Amino acid sequence: MIRKCVPALAALLLASGCDGSSHDRSTAEESPSADVSASASDTASGTPNVDGSSSDPTPTTQEPVEETPTAESATSDTPDSWSGSDATDDDQPAEDGSQDCGSLAGSGTFTDPLQLGVVDGLVTARDCAPLTSGSPFNVRYFSFTLPGTPGTNAHAGASFTLTQDALGPVYPAIVQPNGWVLKHSLGSGYWTGTEPDFTGRYQEISDLAPGTYILRTEKLDSPLHSLSTPSYDVVVDADGS
Repeated sequence: MIRKCVPALAALLLASGCDGSSHDRSTAEESPSADVSASASDTASGTPNVDGSSSDPTPTTQEPVEETPTAESATSDTPDSWSGSDATDDDQPAEDGSQDCGSLAGSGTFTDPLQLGVVDGLVTARDCAPLTSGSPFNVRYFSFTLPGTPGTNAHAGASFTLTQDALGPVYPAIVQPNGWVLKHSLGSGYWTGTEPDFTGRYQEISDLAPGTYILRTEKLDSPLHSLSTPSYDVVVDADGS
């Protein structure tokens, strides 16, 4: 069938003709969407899933973060989740101020220290587990609160008995809850006993203001060395008597 051309399109149709086959070709060239959608459907089955919903695990080189005994600072290992409150009504020390180390609240990490509570005299945590090789087993943290000004001979530290199988001393340090180290394990402190048979190491706390502090106890010969400490008692004496 012969089609009549619209006069307004005479110039265009003279160049291309106005028969049915020419019209079909012009329509296909001006409407590429049909070809694009067809191409997409043809290749969909061969396209890998890249939307992140794959069930295969993604490998990573990130190592889990572990606490180290010398990492505390004003900008590292800050105890954001710790409320800073030690005292509880249900965990009071004995009349002589002694408690079993295993019964203290807390896990012994910097952000969740073992809680000695309010110390206005002598408090002792007995039989704390040895500090051994590998982080975080070479360091343990305790928190305590001084309600008033400490006495002249006030001190905090660890008492222990070295043996042939446990030759590593326990070193104490005093740290603020924000991570700032006030008294370093090696930069200050003193021994009790006679070398090599030390019986304890302590930090003077007579110069501390009332408030909450963290006592860091650590094994210093090397975090990964095989040398172990003995079990030890943590001692905080606010009176120094």
